[in-house]
Amino acid sequence: MFSQTKAEKKAAKKEREMQEFNILKSLIDSKIYTFEATWALTQGGGRINLMTNPNFMTINNDDAKAELPYFGVVQIMTNYGGSGGITFEDPLTDYKVTYNEKKRNILVTFKANNKTESFDVTLRASGTENASVNINSTNRNSITYQGNLKLIDNNTQQNTN
Repeated sequence: MFSQTKAEKKAAKKEREMQEFNILKSLIDSKIYTFEATWALTQGGGRINLMTNPNFMTINNDDAKAELPYFGVVQIMTNYGGSGGITFEDPLTDYKVTYNEKKRNILVTFKANNKTESFDVTLRASGTENASVNINSTNRNSITYQGNLKLIDNNTQQNTN
């Protein structure tokens, strides 16, 4: 009967985590990925399930596109006919990626705009199944989404062009 020692188990876990981090780095480096939110976290402490609510934020080379629901306070209402959600389709501005090899996480920041507001976007990822996006807006309170990262599939990519 084969049994691993504690040291062997620890080494195997560290190797598995490093492989997962390398996959995540490759995904972020490709600049062809999408974030799908499963939860929205409001400033008031509310946690809203989004698993059955279609939403996304896509990075496709030098462009960003998002359609995310918004739950929170809007300070300036300029577009009464809008969706109410956070939407933008804009070239990436100030796109920056920071890798933390020791903690095996990645931080991506950029700016985006739509016709009525500007957004500062921060994506934090420690795995494809463990990512969060925080959005600060010129017209709304900030909101954070938790969800997953994945490579853009052909159908999603067609929608972003």
